Amino acid sequence: MFISNDTITEETQHAIVSVFADFFKDELAQESGNHIYATKADTIICENVVNADDDPGEWAPGAHAIIYHVNGMPSIDYIEEWAKVSQQLPKFYYVEAINPEVSAVYNLQ
Repeated sequence: MFISNDTITEETQHAIVSVFADFFKDELAQESGNHIYATKADTIICENVVNADDDPGEWAPGAHAIIYHVNGMPSIDYIEEWAKVSQQLPKFYYVEAINPEVSAVYNLQ
């Protein structure tokens, strides 16, 4: 079954909110200040988890989504939590660290 990069990006964003709710607890309580994102956490996550087709750095050819660990995003040091994010993604999709500031979502198939 084909799943678009946009869908995988959205699924990744939702999984991050779910898994890292405690990490983002303060930001989840703050309004974003704009009409696009509801909370400050939404802003941080949506600006730092992007469709791989829109990645100007071309960090991960073949990836479906890119995660930047900057501007308030959890670092790759949260290995167990990132594994939980992978578990919430559709079958065969997973998060893999590229370097300390970038991870990517790949498909095993």
